This record gives sequence, structure tokens and C-alpha cells, in this order.
Amino acid sequence: MVRGRKIIPERRKRYGWLVFLTIIAWLVLTAMILLVDPENVRDLVIPGTYLLFLAPAGLAVFLLLTIVFLSAKRAVWWTSAILIFFYLRIYGLGSWLNGVLIVGILMCLELYLKMGYTPDKSIN
Repeated sequence: MVRGRKIIPERRKRYGWLVFLTIIAWLVLTAMILLVDPENVRDLVIPGTYLLFLAPAGLAVFLLLTIVFLSAKRAVWWTSAILIFFYLRIYGLGSWLNGVLIVGILMCLELYLKMGYTPDKSIN
């Protein structure tokens, strides 16, 4: 041990509550899929949006991806892409090609942000 240096204990991350909330969110989503008629949920908050179905679906996917990626920021990006694809499917525009394009755009965005590209300010 180096004299004068204070040893900082490593912080233990506890994911118990996150796992518990994820299980609850998936149980709520499963109950909505099995017990609720989609036509009853279609126009409740905003007409034609299925908002009361897609909100728990988005929460369940977000919590699951937070556990998988260990990053809330990445989970938000991927959850938004999945919800965009859900809305495309609702409006009849969601094909496998659109899904592949959304995944490609998201992967390019992640690589761009991971590289931390900053343009060179010098003009040569």
C-alpha cells in the first residue's frame, strides 16, 4: 500500500430492483396481450395510437435491454427503434426490409457515437 493514498472500495451494483421491475413489466405486458382486446385500447388516450399497449411494451423492453446492455442510454436507443417498428407495423408499413434498415441506422449511429468523431477544425 502506498502511504498517503486512500483506498476507495469498489461500489457493488445491485440489480435486484431492476430485475424485479422487469419481471413485473413483462407480466403486465403478458396480461394485456392475453386479456385485453386491442380494439378497446386503440382509441383511449390518443385516437389510433394503441398508446396504452405500447407504453407498457416500451417499458418492458427498456428494462430488459437495460439489463442486457448495462447501459440505459443504449437501451433508450434500441427501445425507440423497436417502438418505431411497432408503429410501422400498426400502420401496415413494417416489413422485414424496414426492420433491417432501422437496425442498420441504429448500428451506424452507435458506431458514430462510440468513435467520438469530431471534425478537424483546420482548413487545408
